[in-house]
Amino acid sequence: MRDRIMKSMVHWYFRNRYAPEPLDEKQTGSLPSEHHLDSVPWISTSLTVCQSTALQMIAAHYGINQPRRYFDFLMGFTYGAAAHADFGFTTFGVDPETGLMIAAPYLGLVRRYFQSDDPATLLRSMRGWLAHGHPVRVPVDMAALYAWQEKVPHNEVLVGYDADGFFYYEPVCREPAPCQPASLPPGERGLYVPDERLLAAIASEAQLFGYPWRYAFVVFEPGPRQTDLGPVWKQNGEALVGGSSMGRRWGAPAIEHQAAELERVGPRLDSPNFRLALEMGAATRQDNATYLREAFDGQADLLRAAGCFDQAARSFQAALFLVPDVIAGTPRAGQIAGSLREAATAERTAGTIFLARAKAH
Repeated sequence: MRDRIMKSMVHWYFRNRYAPEPLDEKQTGSLPSEHHLDSVPWISTSLTVCQSTALQMIAAHYGINQPRRYFDFLMGFTYGAAAHADFGFTTFGVDPETGLMIAAPYLGLVRRYFQSDDPATLLRSMRGWLAHGHPVRVPVDMAALYAWQEKVPHNEVLVGYDADGFFYYEPVCREPAPCQPASLPPGERGLYVPDERLLAAIASEAQLFGYPWRYAFVVFEPGPRQTDLGPVWKQNGEALVGGSSMGRRWGAPAIEHQAAELERVGPRLDSPNFRLALEMGAATRQDNATYLREAFDGQADLLRAAGCFDQAARSFQAALFLVPDVIAGTPRAGQIAGSLREAATAERTAGTIFLARAKAH
């Protein structure tokens, strides 16, 4: 009974928060046998910031050229943290699908999320959107895409197709992706994936999260531009301050929970995933601080928030430095836990500043 209730609640969340649409019939007319967009730059990094980097590439297609930290802010992608029994600890906060929905109007775009259970319809529709001049973002499981051992939630940007598969730009060029980090001009051929492997990667991602559909993709179209940042301050503030519900923790409580777990079961957390979370926290919080100083120079409350992100970055870096020698119950485990709690305090303070901004709006 409890499992059925949980599944029903999860499905409700996806159907109500993602605003899924049936596939657009206007895209099912006659299509060219192959097509490639020559208007999308291939931007890739070694950091696991696939979601905002994908948006950065798609926005450039529409003439919006900004650094990744700008898109991180609008999406809330690098604001907050999460801890869940199924997915472990991450230093990313906002669900990227809802983050894309929040971000799109500030770019003068409309985000559209399409879903289907029929593979043939999905493939034809994605080709249709590409043929009509729109890059296509697909949520995928990196393991299914690259025959990797561990499931990794991810996304790719499709920029072309032929009769048997798709050309795509990989936003994270680190193992297992067969590419190197770079910023390449529009027109690059990109990587290639056959239809069946792409379908398997999309379906595996849907299964991983328990979506009530097998396949999905996202496109953006021009729309009205929004300027009131109230929804962004609220989204990012709530992600940072955080909370807990039904075994899931987010924001500062997620970081504090991880500190407590480290003290309790240290060796289990001395893993590549834990180190990656610390690495990402150290790098992205510094980017967040830089963005606030660039975009809101002279605004005292946001400069205080930038200082909080500086502190969080230093705390994550200090924890990362000590991880190789961690053993539960040792002084170093306690030091790492202390650094994590410092990061949580700094992020909670930044979140409180953001929420005050949202209230003022």
